Amino acid sequence: MMEALSSDLIYQAVKILGAQPDADDAVEAQVRALVGDDLTMRRLADVVPEAFGLVLASHLPGAENMTLPDTFRAQDEDGEWVAFPMRREPIFVVALDIAQHTFHNGPRALMKNLADRSSLLSAISNALNAGGSLDSTTLGPPSFFGLPAALYRPVASIDTP
Repeated sequence: MMEALSSDLIYQAVKILGAQPDADDAVEAQVRALVGDDLTMRRLADVVPEAFGLVLASHLPGAENMTLPDTFRAQDEDGEWVAFPMRREPIFVVALDIAQHTFHNGPRALMKNLADRSSLLSAISNALNAGGSLDSTTLGPPSFFGLPAALYRPVASIDTP
């Protein structure tokens, strides 16, 4: 079962995670103390940077013709990767709002520290460093290695219109 988190708590985690360029064990311990369990800490540590990376990627020169992902992937019990809509992860939805606000209003260090840890931004950087262009590029979804797909399986009350 996924732990529900308030927007305020997610914002507190964002400030902790983005306070320095690297999320070391001490930073993760601070987040763990904030939320109380390893799985929720892992969700925050993995998902928040991807939200910041996505916002930064959407504002890069040439990004207007780039297709950004609207899904993420997690592994099931058999090791198969399963795609889920990003909105299925409530932390992502809140972190995206925080990232958009941070991009436009600062602090810049928070934006940079978190976006720099994003696999999405890393993929873009690798492509640009190899001489590629963002024009007409489709960016694949992030994969969350530490998060089980079972966490995001449909629940009737969520997926029923």
